[in-house]
Amino acid sequence: MVGGLYAQGDIRRDKGFTIFYIGINLGAFLSSLIVGYVGEVHGWHYGFGLAGIGMALGLLQYLVGQKYLTHVGNFLGASEKADERELMDKPLTKVEKDRIVVLLVSFLLVIVFWGAFEQAGGLMNIYAKENTNRMLMGWEVPASWFQSLNAMFIIFLGTTVAAYWAKRKLKDKVSTSLFKMIIGLIIMGTGFFFMSAASAEFESTGASAMYWLVLAYLFHTIGELCISPVALSYITKLAPVKYGSLMMGVYFAMTGFGNKLAGLLGESAEGLGEFTVFTGIAIFCVAFGFIVMIFRKKLEVLTHGAEDNEH
Repeated sequence: MVGGLYAQGDIRRDKGFTIFYIGINLGAFLSSLIVGYVGEVHGWHYGFGLAGIGMALGLLQYLVGQKYLTHVGNFLGASEKADERELMDKPLTKVEKDRIVVLLVSFLLVIVFWGAFEQAGGLMNIYAKENTNRMLMGWEVPASWFQSLNAMFIIFLGTTVAAYWAKRKLKDKVSTSLFKMIIGLIIMGTGFFFMSAASAEFESTGASAMYWLVLAYLFHTIGELCISPVALSYITKLAPVKYGSLMMGVYFAMTGFGNKLAGLLGESAEGLGEFTVFTGIAIFCVAFGFIVMIFRKKLEVLTHGAEDNEH
């Protein structure tokens, strides 16, 4: 539906997905503070109950806002249905097949990204609770509150990052979706070096400073803004019409694989140690990003100019 708000070639598409993404993370920011605090202090039954209330309010807001979406996802009439069926029955062209190949390769970036990024809800959250000095002016910051940093940074930086890429595009500098996604993975991976520093400090002093976590979440957020909303937008640009919903589903399945990978990596910390795991994730993400960068131009040829006429 977000993709349907913009015509093909509209440069505002990526910005639109970023705004959509900011909306998601506004809820994530509030839930980390409110639900996290209530859950830790008063019990998780109350915390999860609040989350359910928040979801209900979100649905109500969506229903109230339907008047602004009357031209998106409309019911097809008889003639439109016939045209749609004719379009669906056509075999894929070579251009469409090439674009699917590019999407599948980009999904590898998605798996690696989320496999590392989702340490935020696992290993990094445990690290914040057990190994971080969370005292601030005589008050101990709840470990769950660090989860709000990512959402907060997205709210503050989302439009800035999107505007930066749009300006690059207008200046004819490299700003393709695949380039953004690669850069996003590299930036996010770099953020784990701060967690390596935190682990080294903990091993030497018995506690690590909170600012390591803040810096890590900052880099992770910038990386996320370069890859996640861009990937969603990329699918709407490259996926054949009849496979649009399917490819969007595949994308979210890849995020699921990434979450599974994140869990496996988190488990390995028990045997390998946090410093080894954090450093290994950082090196792998940065290296994988640069490897894909080598083949970027060849992959972008296969998009057959899907992003050439954006303005």
